Amino acid sequence: MNIFDLEAWRRTNISNKYHHWVAQNIKSDLSLWQLGTLPPGLIAFHGHVHVIDPFWHMLGLGYQENTNVDDVENAGVIHFNGRAKPWLDIAFPELRSLWTKYVDFSDKFIKSCNIRA
Repeated sequence: MNIFDLEAWRRTNISNKYHHWVAQNIKSDLSLWQLGTLPPGLIAFHGHVHVIDPFWHMLGLGYQENTNVDDVENAGVIHFNGRAKPWLDIAFPELRSLWTKYVDFSDKFIKSCNIRA
């Protein structure tokens, strides 16, 4: 989860540093890392970040089996990072409704994806 102060961003060299490391990875035939754009972002933003209260941004809903549903319902943003995505059969049943309540299962695209509530 990222919240940016764009005025502070413009006062730094973050964009150039980020693009430099993306280019270095491409030049190396992606041998520096295989995690996409996360590593150059971590390098570019090093020293320019602040932690967000975990009860505001709830992580781990795709791998934490003992998540307190009340905490999740009170979070500002919920993040299903991890393998147990709520649309997969391996999802944690007690968390699935946090996602399905926003899905229009009558939508033809959703129907074609064979996603179940």
